[in-house]
Amino acid sequence: LAVDTAKLILASFPSTSQLVVSGIGREFQPAMGEMLDAVSNAAANNSNNKCLILFPTEDAKTFDEIKEDMMFATNMRRDENLQTKACTANTNNDGDIDRGWDVIVIDGTWSQARKMHAKYFPQPSTGCLYRVQLSDEAVKVLDVNIGDESSFDDDDNNNASGGSGVTNGYQLRRHPIKWREISTLEATRLLLNDMHVNGEFEEQSKAMAYYHEVGNNAARRQLGPPRVVV
Repeated sequence: LAVDTAKLILASFPSTSQLVVSGIGREFQPAMGEMLDAVSNAAANNSNNKCLILFPTEDAKTFDEIKEDMMFATNMRRDENLQTKACTANTNNDGDIDRGWDVIVIDGTWSQARKMHAKYFPQPSTGCLYRVQLSDEAVKVLDVNIGDESSFDDDDNNNASGGSGVTNGYQLRRHPIKWREISTLEATRLLLNDMHVNGEFEEQSKAMAYYHEVGNNAARRQLGPPRVVV
């Protein structure tokens, strides 16, 4: 395929992200070891590691819900000196909770993603390990069609800053379940928007939206119009 969303995400955050390839062990791929250690340490709640896995499990919560749970557990410990399995890392205030997260995004088809999730992340959401999902506000972008998605070209002046012609994050397929139409790149962008509600991620978010459309343009030329998945 002409577009690789995982590599687009890596290009968006070259100094703070790593690409981990499924099937290559930690002895040949240090990034695999770092990822698995981050997950294990967060689940064990024995360090300052906090980890989000972007995957729609039954216990997945929005980032705001995760913050609320962490603050509630912190207040319970402080007020009643209780021991708890809830996350204890950097939860003194909202600012601490917002910072210092490892974020894991699984890229592939839904079948591939489910297999990778089961293989590499068998731990339940416990301690400072959470499955995170997009907020309702973020998913609403899938119901907003901005411009004609067949009208794009890489040289268009319209971009993610809000000009006409910006699509809504759909990848090149349609599905009855709206959030399953969203691309990995767009899901990552919208999660980071959820995590940075004060606008500090706005410029990077616009750039990622533009990268997404450039990738979709390339895929359209290779594959043709969007497919319908039933």
